[in-house]
Amino acid sequence: MPYSLNRVELIGRIGQDADMRFTTTGPAIARFSLATDRPSRPGSESETDWHQIVCWEKLAEFAGQHLVKGRLVFVAGRLSYRSWVGRDGQRRRAAEVTASEIILLDRRPSPDSQTETSSAPASAPEEDGPEDDVPF
Repeated sequence: MPYSLNRVELIGRIGQDADMRFTTTGPAIARFSLATDRPSRPGSESETDWHQIVCWEKLAEFAGQHLVKGRLVFVAGRLSYRSWVGRDGQRRRAAEVTASEIILLDRRPSPDSQTETSSAPASAPEEDGPEDDVPF
């Protein structure tokens, strides 16, 4: 199949501060959630979709320094799937966007607003622990 494409482009708001760590082999990895609004039927409110984003190395370090809850960002990358066996022995699978580009679309928040944005969003879905089961 010579013509295929796996490209995702999203514009949305960060749902939680980026969680940056270093793997046991050294590279940085950062994970965060991104909320995008999807229009629904006319006259009704839009619905929110939550996307799990992962980025590596220098982009992960950038995310760890600059991506805080509420910031408006553009994320481009590819859709990827992970599978693993959880602690309970069940096979699990997760879809996530592996980012290759992140562009900040708003101004850096003031120090006063950062303290207000540290709590988790009320409408964010509880994640079913893939980070707890990931081997790094």
